[in-house]
Amino acid sequence: MSELFKRVVVAVILIPIAFVIVIVGGIYFFVAIALISTLVLQEFYKMSEQKGYSPSIILSLIFNFIVLLRFYFTTQNIDSFVLSSDLLMLIFPTLVLLQQLFSKNTNIYANVGTSFAGLLYITIPMVLLILIRFQMSIPDVNSAYFILMIFCSIWICDSAAYFVGKKFGKRKLLASVSPKKTVAGAVGGFSASLLFFPIASNFVLPTFPVLYACIIGATIGILGQIGDLVESKFKRDANIKDSGNLIPGHGGVLDRFDSIIFTIPIVYVLLSVFY
Repeated sequence: MSELFKRVVVAVILIPIAFVIVIVGGIYFFVAIALISTLVLQEFYKMSEQKGYSPSIILSLIFNFIVLLRFYFTTQNIDSFVLSSDLLMLIFPTLVLLQQLFSKNTNIYANVGTSFAGLLYITIPMVLLILIRFQMSIPDVNSAYFILMIFCSIWICDSAAYFVGKKFGKRKLLASVSPKKTVAGAVGGFSASLLFFPIASNFVLPTFPVLYACIIGATIGILGQIGDLVESKFKRDANIKDSGNLIPGHGGVLDRFDSIIFTIPIVYVLLSVFY
């Protein structure tokens, strides 16, 4: 069974599930985000262990869940957990430093830095996804459909970059980081995202301004591919091919969400500027 066939089969199974979860929202969306962020963080920390670092994995995973839960409760107007969660978040750095103090592992600078890097890299974008889905006000726009548009743009960008690069790619984009990526593929991916978002939003998000749709489409087309390269840099530095092997034909969960976690913060900022 070819890798491409595996990718297609998995996509056919997982994409409809993702659509349903995003549209239904509520606790189902939160649980999905919490699960994905946990798996992605685990893969990130496992990669850092390949470098000889020893991040505070358990503490960081607990902190990640508390942060996500805190912002989900906020969007649902459940304030009873907010104060206690904020206090827990304030003492998190102290807990990490104490854990590293009594650990026999060396490289405390790298261990502490890696622990926080994973949370900055992964948890913040996941929080912003929750805020976009439940809290951000986009006039006359369904937030679930908007998130699905982002996902689809990233997937289409990725697919277009793959097929255009395979067909026409000759000049390498950044060979030292990702030898298979080409300039032609990058242009193809960018063009696909730039065209898809405004065209599709005309049907799915008819009240969303065309100019805004073009800006977001271009942003996804650029940052989605940069996010993929950033993760490739992490993997190359750790001397591994994939962040994991949980998804057949796709590698790890981080391999599938690298573009999303890199793109969401800028999309959130753009929406804040627009509205």
